[in-house]
Amino acid sequence: MEKLSESASYRQFLNRHVDFPKSGGGNNRTYCNRIMQRRGLTRPVCKATNTFIHAPTNQIQAICRGAGRCHGRNFCDSNSSFHLTTCRVAPGSRPGRCVYRVRVKTRRIRVACNQRLPVHFNRIL
Repeated sequence: MEKLSESASYRQFLNRHVDFPKSGGGNNRTYCNRIMQRRGLTRPVCKATNTFIHAPTNQIQAICRGAGRCHGRNFCDSNSSFHLTTCRVAPGSRPGRCVYRVRVKTRRIRVACNQRLPVHFNRIL
């Protein structure tokens, strides 16, 4: 049985970092502005940088369950690459008017794991 805080941090990870299938069609220019607001990442401040992973949750969970190389306290690097969209806040943005720049990549990632679930997106490798 998962502790409440651990399942809550996994749910928070899903909200902040997983968008599969990628929402909003093919318009990358407005993608970040829409999804950052929809996911609650623009209040009380515009979150500076956020990366979304476009993959099924079972593939992301697998990084913590043997499909990744783990090291340190709880960081695991994925063996395979993922489709990613990174949103970076543009200068002059403010809550209610957050504007984001979009960068799309396919790369391996590092996540922090707890109870064999990803709970924190650390970085793109």
